Amino acid sequence: MTKTKQIRPPGRLPNLNFGEIWRARELISVFVRRGISARYRQMALGITWSFLEPLGLLILMSVVFGILIRVPTPGIPYPVFVFSALIPWIYFSKATNGAAHSLHEHIGIVSKIYFPRAILPISAVIREFIDSAILFILLISLAWLYDYPPSWKAVLMPVLFVYLTLPALGVGLSVAAISVKYRDFRPLLTIVLQAGFYATPIFYPAELIPSVARPFYELNPMYWGVELSRWIILDKPIDITLSLYLSLVVSAAVVMAGYFVFAFYERDAV
Repeated sequence: MTKTKQIRPPGRLPNLNFGEIWRARELISVFVRRGISARYRQMALGITWSFLEPLGLLILMSVVFGILIRVPTPGIPYPVFVFSALIPWIYFSKATNGAAHSLHEHIGIVSKIYFPRAILPISAVIREFIDSAILFILLISLAWLYDYPPSWKAVLMPVLFVYLTLPALGVGLSVAAISVKYRDFRPLLTIVLQAGFYATPIFYPAELIPSVARPFYELNPMYWGVELSRWIILDKPIDITLSLYLSLVVSAAVVMAGYFVFAFYERDAV
């Protein structure tokens, strides 16, 4: 006897059905492959753009902040100092934006076919995770060029990216569902990410932050993403404080809150 699946309309309370996402996990790989293929299909340089953009940003920041403004760095050449921070930030920014725009990009499919809609933001984050592997290889090459050969710590970089996935997915889930109904949230996310870029020690060392503000400043998950990346690539000393564990709690809370908000608002994505 063939089993049938009953699809009921969502009730007033959000349905946090993690098991349904797991059962439909094969769809995630489908959307990941589809997203990567669609991104580079009509570009003459193809996947080359995945590292041309960060290289252009690196050159611009090196000229402005490294040569003209001469931002002090702790004995590290400025290009590799800033690039080791740009890679985790680019992943976080693109993963957040990808997840936030995922429902809107696939609104035609969402409104016609039933599947767990949370698969779309998750697929967008995984797609950026794969793209970041290319940037990581580029980062390793640049660091080696500046006499920072890779060490055993390099194997920890994927773990760091998983850590950054939590806040990226949490914010992306929230904005993805809400922005279907309220379009204002997408440009608002752009402003928030721009502010986050300057609030993270990417083009300047964290030591410039006053000590009285450091405990609050370090609650930013991207602070630890950047500092841990420099520790992995450049062997820059890092002082592990209570703020790291608190930022982990913040990241976990963000992703859980993001999924709850997504489950609540996804009924509007029809």
